Amino acid sequence: MDIYLVGGAVRDTLLGITVKEKDWVVVGATKEDLTELGYKQVGSDFPVFLHPETKEEYALARTERKSGMGHKGFSFDTQPNVTLEEDLKRRDLTINAMAQSEDGSLIDPFNGQEDLKNKLLKQVSDAFQEDPLRVFRVARFSAKLKHLGFSIDRKTMNTMNKLSLSGELETLPKERIWQETHKALQEKNPAEYFRVLIDSKATLGLKDMQKIDLDMFELITSKISNPKLRWASLASSLECDLNALNDTFGVPKKIQELSHIYKKLFEFTAKQAPDVENHEVLAFIEDVDALRRNKRFNKALKILGAGRAPDSLKDKALPWQEMSKKLKEIKPSSSELTGTEIIEDLRKQRLKVIEVELHKHG
Repeated sequence: MDIYLVGGAVRDTLLGITVKEKDWVVVGATKEDLTELGYKQVGSDFPVFLHPETKEEYALARTERKSGMGHKGFSFDTQPNVTLEEDLKRRDLTINAMAQSEDGSLIDPFNGQEDLKNKLLKQVSDAFQEDPLRVFRVARFSAKLKHLGFSIDRKTMNTMNKLSLSGELETLPKERIWQETHKALQEKNPAEYFRVLIDSKATLGLKDMQKIDLDMFELITSKISNPKLRWASLASSLECDLNALNDTFGVPKKIQELSHIYKKLFEFTAKQAPDVENHEVLAFIEDVDALRRNKRFNKALKILGAGRAPDSLKDKALPWQEMSKKLKEIKPSSSELTGTEIIEDLRKQRLKVIEVELHKHG
């Protein structure tokens, strides 16, 4: 039984990037061998085991054969006679198809080191086209490595185009699309993820995906690292159908809600007249539930602040946080008020506070 460090850990070590997680391949062993050593099996599609102490993932070396549509349409062979090179050959990119032995030796049968030197994202083999999820993975690696000058190999991009036009991308579960997207949103250049998807025609049927304002997105993501806020900031692209964008990428409900709140805030600010009136501001605050859901509203404000380009929204943002703070402190002016009287009393007080803040704002 031989154990090798594989994939991203080997790649990132060679690039001088901090290794976040380690994956291992076991050659010449069976499920029973690892179970007897205390490893716990967690993979259902193919045998993946957790190390009894480190909890790192160890997978039996395997080959795979296309047997159906989508990224799960494969049959696997994990017999002990599967070699390390056979396992590496099924991987997506050459820079991810390197391994390191226990004595530190590098195994690089597909010239991944050379492609690291040339800063190329290149498919290992024609088997790349068998897994549609790889289009999104390559887009994610582009987002991860753009700052180092990496680009996609021409043949690989052609393969991605063919995959996009094949209809197989539409077979991917939305959860897997979001998983790759969420990872890409955590990288240094998340805008590159969307550029690659657009360039490779991986638009998943979204007719206006190319209308995403990637310049605005780059501005915001240069100041905000939170992936949830980064996604919500895409609502700045008013020509895109936000509902369709959220649905297509399998975005979780809370992030969808934040994106819609931010869109309303962005639109209100963009259309806001210099002499905006207190009742208009209060109507907006009530519409986005800014007082009860203040934390969510503050996240939208953070995005707005990050995206305010020098001339576009300059001096247009109202003092929302100060206004919200004062509005939340308002209580009924009398304990004798009931029902609709309380509602009307609170409304009058809120309008007065907003009027004062608008006057201060100038």
